[in-house]
Amino acid sequence: MKRFILGLAFFALASSAFAWDNRYEIKTDPYGSSIGGSTEIEMRKKYDYDPSNKYRGEIDSDGSVRMRNMDGDRLRGTIDSDGYGRLRDQDGNTYRVRPR
Repeated sequence: MKRFILGLAFFALASSAFAWDNRYEIKTDPYGSSIGGSTEIEMRKKYDYDPSNKYRGEIDSDGSVRMRNMDGDRLRGTIDSDGYGRLRDQDGNTYRVRPR
């Protein structure tokens, strides 16, 4: 019984230790424009370099965000001036973002 509890605790700790790699990052698009108070941005999972998984869009001066990926999925939400925020897709899933 003790081995089972220790194994379960080890499994829980190991799975939480690797969960931090699934976070999303936002950065400004180096080739985008910043006309009219909005800036072009892109969001992707950390260490995921597949271009079809990348979201691109705009962030307004008040922090509201609208983004789309290559499949047409949309994200909307807010991001503060430090680059942290939450976005919601059309299915109701929420994504935490952090600056790059």
